Amino acid sequence: MGLNASKKEEKAKINALNKDKKALEIKLSYPEGLLTEIGGQLRDEEAKKLILKKLYDWVSEQLTRYLNGEKRGLVAKVENLWDKYAVSSQEMEAQREQTLGQLNEFLSKLRYLA
Repeated sequence: MGLNASKKEEKAKINALNKDKKALEIKLSYPEGLLTEIGGQLRDEEAKKLILKKLYDWVSEQLTRYLNGEKRGLVAKVENLWDKYAVSSQEMEAQREQTLGQLNEFLSKLRYLA
């Protein structure tokens, strides 16, 4: 059973099918045009390079994230030690002078110093 072009309904169906055919041809030609635009299909060697580059970038990103986390942890520990043990040089000098004064006093009482 073929479509008879003389009938009105069949002409409408034929026109609709032709429009669909043209739309599908345009859609099918898009990937071909895109492949031509980018230089055709990838060769095996190019594909390997792209895959290795993507893998390298991913590993590098993960390593950077890990190292940044470790750096933050190290900085936090150093800051904790700094807050805990930091003493200014003036405080140390004052404490030294006080200790020397006490030592000289003890040595004088023991008559080691004149």
